Amino acid sequence: MQPLRAWLRANKLTADPSDYTAVPDLNGTYNVRSLVEALQAEGMEIQAETAVDIITRFNRKAAEMTTSGYSVNTGLVVMQPRIRGKFTNQTFDPQKHRVYISVRQGVAMRKAIADATVEIQGEQESKMTIYLVEDLSTDTPTNTLTKGKNARILGAMLKIDGEDPSVGVTFTNTATKTATRVDRKDVIRNKPSELVILVPDTLAAGKYQVSVTTQFSGGSKPLKAPRTATYKGEITIA
Repeated sequence: MQPLRAWLRANKLTADPSDYTAVPDLNGTYNVRSLVEALQAEGMEIQAETAVDIITRFNRKAAEMTTSGYSVNTGLVVMQPRIRGKFTNQTFDPQKHRVYISVRQGVAMRKAIADATVEIQGEQESKMTIYLVEDLSTDTPTNTLTKGKNARILGAMLKIDGEDPSVGVTFTNTATKTATRVDRKDVIRNKPSELVILVPDTLAAGKYQVSVTTQFSGGSKPLKAPRTATYKGEITIA
């Protein structure tokens, strides 16, 4: 098992200059298919399509049983249904009440946590980072985006701000090095921790790097010079 790499970040909740918190340095994302492919690389002989179908059915049934009032223990996690909202009578009102799922660690996850090793890489120079890029048309982090559809970018200090020409979300083709900027009007949600964009429909199929450049400082004034965060994973445009 690879070590969990992390950066140290100053803890602004205390006045102690030597107080830091650790922020995991994410390597990318896995979905069901990529996990199955990793298992095949380790020697699993089941066909990928068969394994994906079984896991997809398993997930669907686990979700169905959880929302039907059962506590479901998958070994990895334990899920239980919960309901939020104030009741004044016996009627469930979706406008006032919400079903959600409580998830806690199962035996397999607790063992993995106990076996995990952490490698501190030093102090993080910039808080700006991209944790995840996902396709909202499937709502699954597959590292595959659909042109002309919405995608979400999660991270820190990502808000698009500033007038520098380089500011924005950029797709760079890893083969041709062609860079395509997302039009600002196609940035549908613009928050420090989350961007929702419309993936340009002009992108050719292939592999891309996704980067965010901004002058957002977290304060009232933008940075004098823009800074950039690049997603570590490689994105496929279908």
